[in-house]
This record gives sequence, structure tokens and C-alpha cells, in this order.
Amino acid sequence: MNFFHIKVRLFHRLPAASVFHRNFDYNRGMNYLFEPVAFHGKPLLLGSPTRTTDVFAGFYHWHPCCELLLVHEGTGSVIVGQKTYEMKPGRLFIFQPNQLHKVFASVSEETPYVRTIMFFQPHMFEQALRPFPSRHALLDRLWRSGEGESAIDLHGELSYLEHIIDRYNNRPFASNPVAEEEDMTMLLLHYLEAVAFQGSVAETAEYRPFTYSEQAMQWIEEHYAEDIGLEHIAEALHLSKFYLSRLFRRETGGSLSDYLIARRIKQACRLLHTTQYSVEHISAEVGYPNVSYFIRSFKTAMGTTPLQYRAAARKTGQ
Repeated sequence: MNFFHIKVRLFHRLPAASVFHRNFDYNRGMNYLFEPVAFHGKPLLLGSPTRTTDVFAGFYHWHPCCELLLVHEGTGSVIVGQKTYEMKPGRLFIFQPNQLHKVFASVSEETPYVRTIMFFQPHMFEQALRPFPSRHALLDRLWRSGEGESAIDLHGELSYLEHIIDRYNNRPFASNPVAEEEDMTMLLLHYLEAVAFQGSVAETAEYRPFTYSEQAMQWIEEHYAEDIGLEHIAEALHLSKFYLSRLFRRETGGSLSDYLIARRIKQACRLLHTTQYSVEHISAEVGYPNVSYFIRSFKTAMGTTPLQYRAAARKTGQ
């Protein structure tokens, strides 16, 4: 086993940033919505394929980098932004920096959830990909575009990518940092090649009516800064709140209340990081007229108080 592979396995065991194999107590609610990724000076991290047969309810979170989730086996749903996508083998999910997302897998011994996760810092590959203008443009579209698709079907390229992932994770130790970065660039190029070969990103779009869960998320996007509750969302969609709650959980694997909290806390984090607004002001800005309740909700979701988060975020630049 090479040194880089050992480092990735050690990274899996880090308690605070174990994003590949995260220990999460779902009975405690959504803890730690923001997940930093410990790159250890590298521009890219690739995990080995991971197989899960236990309950995988997922949780709302975001990262400061790009994440590529390649599904080898599994069924379920993936929420990205305000859209819900079907999980299926060969589907690649792209989560842009700071994009709220959640993965829900219907798991059993007979139907495991098998995936490979890659984290990378896209700006670190700007120069390396310039000799490949079409692939450079594709990557730019995937991680920058507000209109970019978050799910791309690569079923025909799955065996090819699995071979590339296995070769990368078992490659000989790079003799120097330059050689290692070349390996990382080639890995990313292979992913981009699979996307380009399968067809243009625009052609993979899912043209269909919005589900009720997506309509609810869209409504929340427009109104989360207001003092709203489940009854207001249900009224806007002309459904009973009990029926809407059941629909949302069935379609996403999570509760509508958790999604509303996640969206509000994500905006609160942005305001804490980018403004000098007081906690009281931010509380009102994100739909919490009661600042004490906001602070409690923030600490439950983030594991720290708003002021502690602001200090830490500014210190690390995340």
C-alpha cells in the first residue's frame, strides 16, 4: 500500500473532519452542517469505494470545496440546492462549493449503497488544465455555473471510472510533489473525459414537473428569511401539513423542518463570515425573531455558537 493511500485511510479516522466515513448520530438531529475537508496541503482527495448496508438517512451539509459522488450501487435520492435527483448506479453527483446537499440511500444487505467520493479544490487546477481547453471549460461549467446540472448519468462509463479509481488508489508512491499533482490532474481529466464522452451536460437535464418536495424547497428559498413554519409552506402548496410532511420524508428521506433549519443556518454562516452584522441582526435576517432560539438552533446545527463560528471562520478563511 502506498503512502498516499495510507494518508487517505488515516484521514478517514479523523474525528472532526472524517467526511468519507462519518460517525453521525441521527437521533441527535442535524449536527455540524458545515463540514471542512482536511486536504493536508493537497488539491484533491479520493476515497476508496465504500459499501454501506446499514441505515443511511443522510443529513444536510456543505463543504468549502467541490465534491464528486460516484454511485456504483444503490437506490434513493439526492437533494442538491432545491432539486431532488434519483440515486442510481453510474450516476455522478456534483456538489459545488458551499452548495447545500443531502444523500438518502435505501439500504439493505441485498441492496447496498456503494460509492466513491472525491473532494477537490477547483481553482488549484486552473493552470494544469489550460492545455486542455474543452475539459477546462467543462470543469468551469460544472463547478461555477448556477445553471449547471448536479447529476450526470455515466452508467456506460462506470467500468472505465472504476478501473481508473482502482489504479489511482493503488498507484506507486509519487517520487515528488510535482509527479503527485500530475497524477491528480490526470485523475480529474479521466472524470471529465467520462462526462464529455457520455454527452453534453445540458443533454442530461431532467425535464419533469417539480415534485412536492422540490416545490416546498423552492418556496422556502423565497421565504426562509420570514417567520414561517410548516403550516405556511403547506398552505402555499394547498396541502395539509401532515400530508406534506409525509411526502417530503418519502421523497427525500428527511424532514421539512430540518431542511428549513439547514437553509437558515447556511445563510447565517455566510452573514457571520462576510459581514459585521450583530448576532441579533443576523437572527432576524434568517427568520428567527427570537435571538435566544436562533443561538440554540445554530449551536445544535453547527456545534458552536454564532460568535465562535465567526471567529473560527475568519481565522481559517473558510
